[in-house]
Amino acid sequence: MNKPWLKDFEDDLARWRPRWESLYDDGMPRNFDYPDTPLKDYFNKWAELHPEKPYLLINDIELSYGLVNNMARRLANALLDSGVQKGDRVAIMAPNLPQYVISLQALFKIGAIEVPANVLYTVPELDLQFKDSGTETVIVLAPYADKAIQIMKDPASPVKRVIAFQIPGAPAEVEKGENIYDFNELIAGADDREPNIEVLGSDIAKLQYTGGTTGVPKGCVLTNKMLLSQAIRTSTWCTANFTLVPFDEIKTLAAIPLNHIYGYNGNVNACLYTGGTIVLVPLPTPDNILKAINQHEPNIWAAVPAMIIGLNNHPDIENSRVNSVKGIFSGSAPLAVETMKEFERLSGGRILEGYGLSETINILTVNPVFKLRKYGSCGIVWPDTDLVVVDIETGTKVIPRGELGELICRGPQVMKEYWNNQEETDIAIRDGWFYTGDIVRMDEDGFVFIVDRKKDMIIASGFNVYPRDIDEVVFAHPKVMEACTIGVPDAKRGETVKVFVALKDGETMTAEELIEHCRTQLAPYKVPTLVEFVESIPRTAVGKPDRKALQEMEAAKQEAAASK
Repeated sequence: MNKPWLKDFEDDLARWRPRWESLYDDGMPRNFDYPDTPLKDYFNKWAELHPEKPYLLINDIELSYGLVNNMARRLANALLDSGVQKGDRVAIMAPNLPQYVISLQALFKIGAIEVPANVLYTVPELDLQFKDSGTETVIVLAPYADKAIQIMKDPASPVKRVIAFQIPGAPAEVEKGENIYDFNELIAGADDREPNIEVLGSDIAKLQYTGGTTGVPKGCVLTNKMLLSQAIRTSTWCTANFTLVPFDEIKTLAAIPLNHIYGYNGNVNACLYTGGTIVLVPLPTPDNILKAINQHEPNIWAAVPAMIIGLNNHPDIENSRVNSVKGIFSGSAPLAVETMKEFERLSGGRILEGYGLSETINILTVNPVFKLRKYGSCGIVWPDTDLVVVDIETGTKVIPRGELGELICRGPQVMKEYWNNQEETDIAIRDGWFYTGDIVRMDEDGFVFIVDRKKDMIIASGFNVYPRDIDEVVFAHPKVMEACTIGVPDAKRGETVKVFVALKDGETMTAEELIEHCRTQLAPYKVPTLVEFVESIPRTAVGKPDRKALQEMEAAKQEAAASK
């Protein structure tokens, strides 16, 4: 079939690529070589070259490369002995603790596929994700083990075993029973030799879920080589080709949850390539983040605006060691110019706003470290990445620079497919191009400005919130006739969740009653903070709830309130 627009895409790239590459920091490669090797080879290399170097730091605990490698080998062999095989899906359900990283390295060693799971998810949300992925094993922090055990008891669930680990000094009771194991006991009795499992660069390493918890979740299929391509570029770019921070001195601050692709890529992935050190922050409050900075002096930080704002306003920031932080990624939401300038004044570091998706392993665009940076932009095109802006209706017409359109991309970091979901894969990936669903404008320098979200995603405190999830939970309440959720600006969270609700005739309800209903079905960050009762939900010409109309109505209200 003749598709002339594909040549138009290539012509557009050829025309603009020299300009955006001219804005790369001095010495930054335009292209990289990506070894077709498994991730485990890199970790094994560093464990052999510098076994005594700190790999994980958390509070007063230091775990070396050699020690973590030993524990990961033991866990890998214990998993094999319990029946886990290469290609099996294993969920890791924990905050940023050493056991998360140990488990991840163990899975890399045997070619098992990680399914990152959020501890805040409810049982229905987790159950849907585990069923979709075919997760058979769950490694979980003990206080949350009851969720996994409850799911395992369901005959319809694929979960066969639960491995729980404790926090030293704060044990939590875990139900005892068949196929419920203790993490430490498994490791203690296992072989410490490297498992003899062949893992290839083309093998799947992760199923990163994008959302859709009460609808159909989508698992992004990410291979070893895809993840490695981002590991190389992430650490190279954020250090301006290791001039800002030397290659062998990378020390990342892991405050973003590691189950999020952003937290993973900015910490585990970057340190996998450089042999760096990860400073773990399980509960990322301003106090805890600043404590970790003062104690361990990290130099690279993947952050969200709420975290940066929290440190700017911390009473002890002026007397802290925040000047150790040299390179700061900021993503998930726009960062105010004043906030950026203040943190750079305090730290002396450089903030790099960027943009990406789970489907693209976190990054498609990012601002340079030293060269031209445009406030309000999420940066320029990443090396070895192609970006084109196309019309929203057909996705085949190249949109002129400066005009709005949908961003499409291709590159070594783009997912292989959605797990067991050919229909959604065919919608998202067409002729080798991934259609992001995000509405942008790209200027003549290649800087991308995010204007709207085609998929209506809300970003609250750095978490992705999908309105449909909330809509369906609210709609399930027996008093509710219809509902529609939008994101509204929030000074603290970036955006917060507001739901418009039309009740059935004769019914009455309070906002508190509805919010409490949502708390039983949704993770805390998804629960609406604002509820407005309306007679009816506006609809589009084809009968769909009109989110855009509600967003415009909300914006008008806020504008009117601000003018009073």
